[in-house]
Amino acid sequence: MFCEVVVDIESKQVNRTFDYLIPTHLYGVVEVGCRVLVPFGRRNIVGFVVKIKEDTTFDPTRLKPIYEIVDLFKPLNEEFINLAYQMANHNFSFYATCLQTMIPSALKTKYNKVLYCKDFDNISDNLKPLFNDKVYIPFDDNVKDYIKDIKKNIELGYISIETQTFNNAKNKTKKMVCLIKDEEVGISKRGKELIAYLKEADDAVEKSIIIEDMGFSKSVFDTLEKKGIIKVYDEEVYRKIRIPKAVNKEVCLNEEQQNVINKVLAKQDVSHTFVLKGVTGSGKTEVYMAIIEDCLKRGKEAILLVPEISLTPQMTSRFQARFGSNIAVMHSGLSPLEKYDEWRKVIYHDAKIVVGARSAIFAPFENLGVIIIDEAHEESYIQENNPRYDAIEVAKIRSKTHNCPVILGSATPKVSEYFKALNGEQTLLLMNQRANKLALPECKVISLVDELKKGNRSCFSKELQEEITNNLKNNNQTILFLNRRGFSSFVQCRSCGEVINCPHCDLALTYHKIGNVLKCHHCGYQLSMVSKCPACESPYIKEVGNGTQRIELEVNKLFPQARVIRMDNDTMNKAKDYEDAFLKFKNKEADILIGTQMIAKGLDFEDVTLVGVLNADLAMKFPRYDSFEVCYNLIEQVSGRAGRGNKPGKVIIQSYNPSHFSIMAAANHNYDFFYDKEIANRLIAKNPPFSSLVEIKISSKDKQIAYKESNIIKRYLDKHKVDSLVYGPAEAVIFRENDYYSYVISIKIEEEAIEDCLLFIVREYQDNKNCYVNIKRM
Repeated sequence: MFCEVVVDIESKQVNRTFDYLIPTHLYGVVEVGCRVLVPFGRRNIVGFVVKIKEDTTFDPTRLKPIYEIVDLFKPLNEEFINLAYQMANHNFSFYATCLQTMIPSALKTKYNKVLYCKDFDNISDNLKPLFNDKVYIPFDDNVKDYIKDIKKNIELGYISIETQTFNNAKNKTKKMVCLIKDEEVGISKRGKELIAYLKEADDAVEKSIIIEDMGFSKSVFDTLEKKGIIKVYDEEVYRKIRIPKAVNKEVCLNEEQQNVINKVLAKQDVSHTFVLKGVTGSGKTEVYMAIIEDCLKRGKEAILLVPEISLTPQMTSRFQARFGSNIAVMHSGLSPLEKYDEWRKVIYHDAKIVVGARSAIFAPFENLGVIIIDEAHEESYIQENNPRYDAIEVAKIRSKTHNCPVILGSATPKVSEYFKALNGEQTLLLMNQRANKLALPECKVISLVDELKKGNRSCFSKELQEEITNNLKNNNQTILFLNRRGFSSFVQCRSCGEVINCPHCDLALTYHKIGNVLKCHHCGYQLSMVSKCPACESPYIKEVGNGTQRIELEVNKLFPQARVIRMDNDTMNKAKDYEDAFLKFKNKEADILIGTQMIAKGLDFEDVTLVGVLNADLAMKFPRYDSFEVCYNLIEQVSGRAGRGNKPGKVIIQSYNPSHFSIMAAANHNYDFFYDKEIANRLIAKNPPFSSLVEIKISSKDKQIAYKESNIIKRYLDKHKVDSLVYGPAEAVIFRENDYYSYVISIKIEEEAIEDCLLFIVREYQDNKNCYVNIKRM
């Protein structure tokens, strides 16, 4: 018997399968999806078994056997093996890395080099104290003075260097006590009391509870256990995830909600994608729960994805109130062992629903009935670092495997997904009314240019200040949105105009008042705030622009009576931070919530009646084809946080470009108006969905090498393209990042032939140590 193995090495030279011999003692033990330790070069390394076969195209006598099996149960099934293969090919990623991303980090193997003593009697005498009757000892700094003797003994065959694997996955246990036989002869008084306690319980009881109730000493348990009267054993338990409590409210679904549910259930056993366009507050979550409830009744499982960790506590609490403990939670805010336990709940069928962020799409369900992606327009569903993947595309692949529907829910669907729905490739579902029958919030656009002309240099227009004051008087809550963290955008010398830049990136450092530091948000470089200009030594240093820190300071000055919470990447470091901020605002322990895009979606607070969008133009300034879509989505989503209870909401949108169609469409809650304008622009420019967009990034620490290689690639593409449009090379938006200079070539693909060119480029540069090429689909 033979197997094909993908070794766990991130290298394009070994980004394929290798054949190994399965030893007879491992027949029936080695399965597709399990991990094995295999000899590779001069060392042993972990690999994934992706195929088992009777024959091999290689000389069987020259194939190496599997050294040992790593997993007693396989962490991956054939679905994930095939899924990883598709992900790797589509996104030019490593096969092994795609497989690794599908299992909890606690299960990922680490390596230890050890010295194995084969013949203790014959090894050199000065080495015997090292082993001291041990078979294995670490091959580390403690043996460096004995290297010559170790090498000699290896050559003689008395010692060998081997690799041991280990991981951090540890199952949590609790001590349980059960009564085996009822016997009181020769038993102490306290022993008899323990026996009586267990007889009354008529079941195993946690040892800590018995001690808490009765105060038994360790000796009582030990004595009874030695006599065979009781048994003390370990029972596995899951680590508890902190979830805010919620009450399951009986909701009467309206006609729109019921129509959506009926259309989905009509295709409950079909691989099909639904685009659910429901205005903010239309009750999409109730629709999700009704569909999942039907799914569970049919004995199937469900995945619900949310875009941000900040949404997970709220969504999970609502689902737990409805479905009890039948839920696993998966997101980046959990510890490695918490993630491992949530994964085990799915593996052991102790959870039928998974609620989580992007990576929850890899929940190892074997009988999926539905995949729901809430706020499906969000970019956070795309993982940028290796392995790059789009959770929505992965969901569609899993949908085909399980013959189940995918629901893409959003008040602002992706233009490309909406286009497919209008053209019949997907089914469009509409929910145009808020569930509470209240109107969408009134929006007013304020020109910041006019505010400046009036002499107002504050972050807040006069009208927004008045509305916040009124809101505080009426005991209502306010959300202020600015998609830029930090205190100021950059720091500038007022004498010579010098801007304090990152020494490793072509970017200005952002000033953070907390800590009084300048930070680069791309490479992590940090510098204490300067008191003098590094160019002219002038003391006249000025912070320019606004970030959430400055907004918080301004709010505290203007409204000293207000209780303020700030939510951005600087204040929300752990899952607990999100949960605490969410609960504090929900319980009305704060009046004003300031934040970046993490507060723009999903959050549901009944007393929020005012939303202020402080600078609506920021998203439009990004040099990307869909920047207007991002701008519209952010404004519309954050506007939807207002007026979700029984009180009407109001939104103040501040902009330097108030007449732009994306801002006007958002102010009027008119998605169709925005879509018509945007799709017309994309048709003219041949941007998605009218083409596929690929970006090739060529990077080097040597600017000349990056320039030279990017032009070589451009000439190659120009020579082989037929209908595709090739642009560039151009300097990347951030030309120098972390000391690497980058050029970008963009391709609008309208043919299959260019795919061969991309694969050739990947192979051509795989061994180039001076120039790195990264290809990604947009």
